[in-house]
Amino acid sequence: MPSADNMKQIFSFASLVILFLSLGAAGTSLGLLQANTNNGVYATCHFFISYTQAMNSSLVNYNVPTCKLSIASATIATICLALLTAIELISVSFKIYVKTFIAKIIQVVIFVGSILFLLITMIVVTTGWEKTCATYKNITRTGGTPGSVFNLDCNGPQYISDSYSSSIGPFPPNGAEIITAAVFAGVGVLLAAGALCVYIAQQLMYIRSNDESPYSRELNTNMENNDNDD
Repeated sequence: MPSADNMKQIFSFASLVILFLSLGAAGTSLGLLQANTNNGVYATCHFFISYTQAMNSSLVNYNVPTCKLSIASATIATICLALLTAIELISVSFKIYVKTFIAKIIQVVIFVGSILFLLITMIVVTTGWEKTCATYKNITRTGGTPGSVFNLDCNGPQYISDSYSSSIGPFPPNGAEIITAAVFAGVGVLLAAGALCVYIAQQLMYIRSNDESPYSRELNTNMENNDNDD
């Protein structure tokens, strides 16, 4: 059976691999969102567009706070996962482990924060894009969008039809990339949750190994002898 130190290394390596994957998923989601929303500014935010907004030809700025929320939450989650990955990388490379109780609690809080913020990103992007697509599909069935330069393509990039019946583009938002961003955010949630479970298992094993150490057994024996003497 592997020693406690070897098991600690195995858990740390497993956590590091999962965190790397989770960080990659979060970073990919963030990059796709930034590319398709221009960081949530001007007229490239197309989440939660209502029928009234879509039919208003003078409106050029749609629900920007929702895009900013999705990008901000993805950014925070990516930073949290990068920090956790760096901690595990140090643990694996130099066998330096977090030992104080407060530091471990902080690490768990960072884990939970990354999961929650990725979950926020996934929910906002999924529901926001679904709402927009449903709105434009409803308008398309009634003859198109008056005054709009394009009817939204939910599964691909956008194109503008000019007066010569030719298409100009592609332009953001790319529906496929937005959907992919939501999927990667969800994958990041699952991976981060898995890494948290590995971390908790590692801490439980660490506590158990300390309880079974020779020093602990000797201490328990001395305490029992003192009780018997009393």
